[in-house]
Amino acid sequence: MARLNLVDPDDPEADPLARSLLGGVREGMKDRTDVPWRDINVYRAMANHPRILEGLLFFGDRAYRRNSLTPAQRELAYLGASVTNDCHY
Repeated sequence: MARLNLVDPDDPEADPLARSLLGGVREGMKDRTDVPWRDINVYRAMANHPRILEGLLFFGDRAYRRNSLTPAQRELAYLGASVTNDCHY
């Protein structure tokens, strides 16, 4: 059982901003064939505070997609962080 309620993006009673943000995430996931889900539970939990979720999504977009790194450089950064933090990749 979740300790925080997970916001359902299809719930008409949910906060409109939360529904919009979660709908955008869902839309971005629709063509992904490498993952079996469309809704990400950590985002659904964070949608209890839609402005915080909005900030996280903005940061993630800038940090992971809209930057000057090539895909190979991004992968090296992930691997370097994993080694530095003794994480198994």
